[in-house]
Amino acid sequence: MKTKTPNLAEMGVLNPEQIIGYTTVHVAEDMDVLKINYRRPKNSFLPKRRRYEFKRVSKPMPGSDLRGADAIRYDISPILARAIAELDFILADDKRMTATKQNLKDELEVLNAELNERIAHLSEMIDALD
Repeated sequence: MKTKTPNLAEMGVLNPEQIIGYTTVHVAEDMDVLKINYRRPKNSFLPKRRRYEFKRVSKPMPGSDLRGADAIRYDISPILARAIAELDFILADDKRMTATKQNLKDELEVLNAELNERIAHLSEMIDALD
């Protein structure tokens, strides 16, 4: 079975549909923390937030005359970057679903108003026949 979120699955995220948000924090020059928030069912033993730590990738500064610790830059972990992309995809799907839901509610309201007008008109026509 192929999953839409292989990196999150590799991290142990089994219920991506329950994700409601995330935050990333740069806690040290070589460490990032990803916190994922969940909407869990009532009486669930699973946590509402999970925390993942990622080491940053150290690379030498290109064209630098600096030596030692100053000559190293730290880039975000590729695993974290892919996980963030998957989280953004999941949350964008939720926003699209919410927008679609609101559009459907608006359309239903318009249809309901038109139907009520039509029913009132038909009632007037019936009353006119008596």
